[in-house]
Amino acid sequence: MPKLKLILMGAAFVVFLLVILTAIGSSAPAGFPNGATISIPKGQTLSEAARRLSDEGLIRSQILFKVYATLLDKANGIKTGDYLFTKAESALRIASRLVKGESGFPLTKVTIPEGSDSSDIAVIIAKNIPDFPKAEFLKLARSKEGYLFPETYFWPANVTPHRVIAEMEAQFDLKIATIKSESDKYGRSIEDVIKMASIVEKEATSSEDRRIVAGILWKRLDVGMALQVDPPFEYFLNKSSDKLTLDDLKTESPYNLYIHTGLPPTPIDNPGLAAILDTIAPTKTAYWYYLSGKDGVMYYAKTLEGHVANKNRYLR
Repeated sequence: MPKLKLILMGAAFVVFLLVILTAIGSSAPAGFPNGATISIPKGQTLSEAARRLSDEGLIRSQILFKVYATLLDKANGIKTGDYLFTKAESALRIASRLVKGESGFPLTKVTIPEGSDSSDIAVIIAKNIPDFPKAEFLKLARSKEGYLFPETYFWPANVTPHRVIAEMEAQFDLKIATIKSESDKYGRSIEDVIKMASIVEKEATSSEDRRIVAGILWKRLDVGMALQVDPPFEYFLNKSSDKLTLDDLKTESPYNLYIHTGLPPTPIDNPGLAAILDTIAPTKTAYWYYLSGKDGVMYYAKTLEGHVANKNRYLR
């Protein structure tokens, strides 16, 4: 009987101790530093993070914080980044936030239009988030051209270029997965489809015209004819069609599709899903040429002579 009593007393003590420790770890410490920002750098261990949080007065118990973080996500641990604390929070809540990567910074709505290239994206984000590091973003994003999906995103004021690119690439993968069967059926590589879609996105605005233009350009590509399109000049010379000179059309560059056959070496912008779908569902016509008139209407021709006539009629 005494032995059982000792066991019960020991169990009660353990429960009491757990209750006390949980109370300590699940309530915010006195003098919680509201408005504090804590940075968790890459490679920082859980113990180092716990020590930093404790030193800053954000948690009472380093041990309980580590227990909470481990129980919440033992495999991945806490996420790197900056965290804002605007009100008192328990160690459990802080552990949950760090494990999920919830920064606490207010989110800003940023809409990236279809056909934006990486330079456009940098400008758009910086316009909405003034401290966004444009130069760093451009250095990382240029090689991702075509695969940064244009969409509306919600980012905190401290969003990093790495996070922006990762989320835009993830959105691209998600959208492309929805049309995989159509893409596979068309029989072109996704790389070629995105390169062509980036041109089609710039060349026409309506789905009907995009499909006709795509049909013409795929046909030119298949017979080895130069695509002879203007949008790549905006990408590598920063010149729109109406600003191009005859000398510009002779500029040596793999993006100059007047003097080089085939597709550009990379996409020239980031096309939207509609343009991608139109590119893999082209309309077959007898046309070989097209132009957008000053009235905004697309005009097509079967022969070069007809195309020249359209130029004289609709571009003057």
